[in-house]
This record gives sequence, structure tokens and C-alpha cells, in this order.
Amino acid sequence: MLKKSLKILLGFTIFLMISIIYLLSDFNAIYKNEEFLFITKELKNAQKEELKSFIFTYNTIYGKIKEPGCPCQNTANNIRTDTRNTSLLKRALYWLKIKKEFSHDECVKFVLIHYDFGFDNIGIKDASKFYFKKDLKQLNEKEIITLVVMLRNSALYNPIRNKKRLDAKVLLFEEILHSK
Repeated sequence: MLKKSLKILLGFTIFLMISIIYLLSDFNAIYKNEEFLFITKELKNAQKEELKSFIFTYNTIYGKIKEPGCPCQNTANNIRTDTRNTSLLKRALYWLKIKKEFSHDECVKFVLIHYDFGFDNIGIKDASKFYFKKDLKQLNEKEIITLVVMLRNSALYNPIRNKKRLDAKVLLFEEILHSK
């Protein structure tokens, strides 16, 4: 009886492992989705962007506090699919595939380049020009932190509408950034 149970358990485990390998492989048809292919292309394009100071600030701050969510998951959430057929499993597979193929920093870059900072400012470059009237390379530490704070919720931490709330969060993030 024990040998039969062990064989069944081993067989099920092998089947489960093969299924997972297939689901995350390039042979799986869900990765041929036009939106998924677009997102992976954009992730590859994001690698070319020079955003070291933003990524350093982001990683340092969110390394010290609990990160609001994995940037790869935020990237996967940008994949639009037919809502009738979208399942949690499909979203999870997109996220796992992106996490497997791209680094944390590449996903952060994607989010920085494609995030809606409000007032029709898509991406960190537009936000920098709109809110600070500067190019990315000209931003000081506080302005970089401001844009990192806005990644949490650009409506809640908007420099025009919620200046006091934003300033308080920027001050907190500055303390976190410089704490040991």
C-alpha cells in the first residue's frame, strides 16, 4: 500500500514539474499574445536607457522598507488581454515568465519609462520636464526622490494637487535613503 501511494505521489510530482516547465517555456502559446510580445520588446528597449540614479534610489529605499510590489508584476499588469478570458493563472504566468527572463532593474526601468505620472506625462522623462522643467541628468537628489515617491501613486503624491502629502513622503524617503 505504501509503495503504491509513493508511486502515485512521485508520478503526480513529475507530472506537475513537467506541466510547470511547459507553462513557462517558449512553447506555450500564451506568450505569442501581441501585448506580451510588445511588453517584452519594450523591456529589451528599456535596457538601453541610462537611469542608474533612479534605480539606485529606488532599490535603496525599497530595500530598506517593504516594497509595494514587484516591478516585474507591475510590468506584467501592463499586458492587456481580453477580460473575459483573463485568469489569475494567466496573469501569474506572464509575471513569472517576465521575472524569469528579465532582471529586477530592467523591470524597474520599464516601469519608470511607462508609468503615468499624471497630466499626460507618461514616463520619467516627461515627468521630469513637466514638474521640474529639467532633463533627467539635471535633477537633484530630492527631485529624484520625488519621482520615486510618485511611482507609489501619482494621484496621491502629486506635486500640484497634494504638495504637503508629497513633501512629507519625500522627507521620509530621504531619511530612509540616508539611514544605515
